Amino acid sequence: MPNNIRVLIVDDSTLVRQALSAILSSDPQIEVIGEARNGKEGYEKTLSLRPDVITMDVTMPVMDGVEATRLIMENVPTPIVIVSSRDVQVIVKALSFGAMDFVVSSEDFDAIKEDLLMKVRVASRVRAIRRIQIHPVSKRPLAPHMAASRVVALGISTGGPQALQVLLSKLPADFPAGMLVVQHISTGFIQGLVDWLSLTSPLTLRVAKAGDVLKSGVVLFAPDDVHMTVDSQEKIVLKEEISKKMFHVPSIDVMMRSAAEVFRRNTIGVIMTGMGRDGVEGIAAIRSAGGTTIAQDEQTSVIYGMNRVAVEAGTIQLVLPLEQIAEELVRGVQ
Repeated sequence: MPNNIRVLIVDDSTLVRQALSAILSSDPQIEVIGEARNGKEGYEKTLSLRPDVITMDVTMPVMDGVEATRLIMENVPTPIVIVSSRDVQVIVKALSFGAMDFVVSSEDFDAIKEDLLMKVRVASRVRAIRRIQIHPVSKRPLAPHMAASRVVALGISTGGPQALQVLLSKLPADFPAGMLVVQHISTGFIQGLVDWLSLTSPLTLRVAKAGDVLKSGVVLFAPDDVHMTVDSQEKIVLKEEISKKMFHVPSIDVMMRSAAEVFRRNTIGVIMTGMGRDGVEGIAAIRSAGGTTIAQDEQTSVIYGMNRVAVEAGTIQLVLPLEQIAEELVRGVQ
């Protein structure tokens, strides 16, 4: 970690800028190098100051934070942490433009202090990736989805929204396998993420419900605060975390182990950008069951964390750049 993490604060409220500056300056490794009152000013100061991290509000005059995020990520990629009220659609849109993470702001600034400091520290270690522009697709009527004989079990965390958009936009509408996805994201945001991803993917995307049957061409995302598993009849079972031992709920490990038990060698495990090691044990279970295992490579990952640990553990068969994963999945399920 650098000795000084140089941060630019972008927010139209003087009170909020002062509060964020006080929080960030309380960490001796963080230096607030500038403030901006709107997105236009934030973009201009990013060009001149070249901060290590930006904290970005989304609702501002002149230019909002979503448009500023888009401009920054297209022209001078910089790790951005959104700090704003809980407007799911707006925050998801900012994430889609390349913002790294978000903190839901509160009038009680003490309540967000540790979360903000942690995410700024993490952001300072991230290599910001230039935004890839993807256009909406028109959905064509398809034949009814068939029961899946193969499954893709995918785990992803920080940097996930844009990576998922790239991957899911490249898969065909008649993709002959079902897909289970665990995306680590704050409670209340998964439905907004799925709605947004649906705009650019020809597949059917939805948040899983108990009893859903895994079908080809359907992508099921784990809902908030429960583990997503699949039973012997290929139906979704949602389980509460009763052991209190799991750090992540939903857990990638739990989902992948379940898929491996049911689909065995007909499972493809994919572990992508994100912090920590959730999914490392799960993808090992897929490899042990005879399935195929894929990891996103370091160069295209916002954070080479979970995937790095899995690669180092020797459980990954293919390490691929983001843009090639969809092609390999199509080849793998044929």
